[in-house]
Amino acid sequence: MMLKIKQVLSSSQLLYLIGLCSIAIGLSLSKPLIGIGQLIIGFAWLLEGNYANRIRAFFTNKLAWVLISFFVISLLGLLYTTNFSYGITDIKRKLPFFVLPFILFSVKLTSKELKLVFLVYLVGVLAATFWSIFVKLGGLGITIVDDRDLSRFNSHIRFGLEICLAIFGLAYYVFKEQNRKTKAILSITLLWLVAFLFILNLFTGVLVLAITSIVLMLFYGFKTSSVKTKLVLFLFPIVVVGLSGYFINKSITNFYHTSTAILEEKKYSPYGEKYWHDLNNEDKENGNYVYRNIAKEELEYAWNKVSNIHYRGKDLKGQPIEATLIRFLTSKGEYKNQKAVMNLTPKEIKAIEQGISNCNYLTSNAFERRINSIIWEFDNYNRGRDYNGHSIVMRWVYWKTAFAIFKENILFGVGTGDIQDAFNKQYDKDNSILTEKFRLRAHNQFITAFVTYGFIGGILFLVFLFYPFIALNLKQHFLYLAFFLVMIISMFTEDTLDTQVGLTLFVFFNSLLIFNKEEL
Repeated sequence: MMLKIKQVLSSSQLLYLIGLCSIAIGLSLSKPLIGIGQLIIGFAWLLEGNYANRIRAFFTNKLAWVLISFFVISLLGLLYTTNFSYGITDIKRKLPFFVLPFILFSVKLTSKELKLVFLVYLVGVLAATFWSIFVKLGGLGITIVDDRDLSRFNSHIRFGLEICLAIFGLAYYVFKEQNRKTKAILSITLLWLVAFLFILNLFTGVLVLAITSIVLMLFYGFKTSSVKTKLVLFLFPIVVVGLSGYFINKSITNFYHTSTAILEEKKYSPYGEKYWHDLNNEDKENGNYVYRNIAKEELEYAWNKVSNIHYRGKDLKGQPIEATLIRFLTSKGEYKNQKAVMNLTPKEIKAIEQGISNCNYLTSNAFERRINSIIWEFDNYNRGRDYNGHSIVMRWVYWKTAFAIFKENILFGVGTGDIQDAFNKQYDKDNSILTEKFRLRAHNQFITAFVTYGFIGGILFLVFLFYPFIALNLKQHFLYLAFFLVMIISMFTEDTLDTQVGLTLFVFFNSLLIFNKEEL
């Protein structure tokens, strides 16, 4: 019996599968499992022996060099960096860019083994979603203000990408599956993951899913010979884009409109307090002026009667609750006085405590709320006000800062270790109002690459990304095309390859799918 166990454990292919499954499930549940998985496949590689031939085969393969080229670029970037300590840390983080392609070059999986790895990955993603729902329902007894905080194992951005990959992987296997029962289970799982993106308000994930789906529909619309299928695949994206454009335009119009029922600027409240007005402030909520008709003493007295959070305190988002209350009452079109506060429902009071400043947020969906939030962010920015913590506007500031750095370091960039230092110096130079915790990098992988490694390194980075896709005609493989689109789209708003989970997610599936493309 022990002999049989030893024989099984000595199988390098089995070890490869165990290691790959460990990485796959670790992507959504546990970073240590990612590291353990890499150690296991490294051990399996050593067990196979024949080192010289396998190393020679790898380093004489053009594709292999392309797949590790980003790691090589990062190494070269150390030659002219000044912050060597940060540079070494970055190289350690990027080791999977070399390790995974190098090891997986020797691993050939069957279609069944590829499916097994995906199913294990899917189990990890599903487990993470179920845990999020458990927390949302109060399982841990903690208060969740922002649903995105329900992503308990990863950044909500990365979690959204993982869910998108799982959705397209499920779509692939749904079409391939012959067994009706299995097909139904996979389909239900797919629908659950789509719904979950909306339940957690993972806006980036929803956006990536939508754009990827539209591109795939258009691509396969051109390929299909069926007129009916072609019509559906072309019309659906057009309708979705058209409706989205209409809704966004309507939201902008509604945001800037002035209510036709503007409250009369009264001198005194019904309880006798003199109203305070700031006639120079044009801020509005639902077309009503925010800083007019305010009875401050009445608001404080009444609010402290109905809430356990003091009027001078902060809501659960860390904002002054006084400001949240005033904006909320304004959105209802009411005078800001004692009567308005006492008329608030328990649901409205709870919403204000959670940092919700507009009554419409109680009935609108997550997409509507996010669009209105983005419009408000840009309006706030255009008025020259504080934009700390406003994620969309801050990205615009990050990109402008990055461009200023790039202009000073066009050819070779600032080097592997100096990217954050360069941003910090530029923020100081620009007298940026961003606080220290928000003085981040570009949040765009392409921009980050060009700023870090210059024009030459940036072009090589694009080769690293796009050469395999073009040279191997990978657009013909649905699974790879969907994966590639998800990752590329994410790189426009995130430094996807500068986090452990993000870079491992990319290089793991990129290497696995490229080296086993015949099995797709």
